[in-house]
Amino acid sequence: MAKQEQQKELFGESVEQLQACLSKLTPEDAAEVRKRWPSNLQSLALLIESELTKAKVGNAQLVGESIAMAIGHYFGGRDVYIPTDQRLKAALRDIQIWQEFNGQNMEAIAIKYGLTQRRVAEVIQQQRGIEFQRKQRSLF
Repeated sequence: MAKQEQQKELFGESVEQLQACLSKLTPEDAAEVRKRWPSNLQSLALLIESELTKAKVGNAQLVGESIAMAIGHYFGGRDVYIPTDQRLKAALRDIQIWQEFNGQNMEAIAIKYGLTQRRVAEVIQQQRGIEFQRKQRSLF
């Protein structure tokens, strides 16, 4: 099955229909419709558009709105936890530590990341468990 067909199955036709409705409006009317979106959705669309503009993606506003609508369609009404900047950085650091660990360099990693060797050992143990779960199928 083609990737685009899989995406249609995941999100349904709703997102495409919403985007088609917006594209039929004049730019002024479309801007008015966007102003009536819930504030979280407006903020999400603007954030995505800003990041796409930085990445020099063409038609950043349309793509940002489409992504925001897809997120709204898929996650709408759910409680979704998005880690804070600090938690996200710590998770990424932990992954880097796991990737750099070779069994002999715990002290060097502790110095590099400003952690104690005990904390590095905890991170490695956690990451080892995550890696094991990822590779091992669950029986139940």
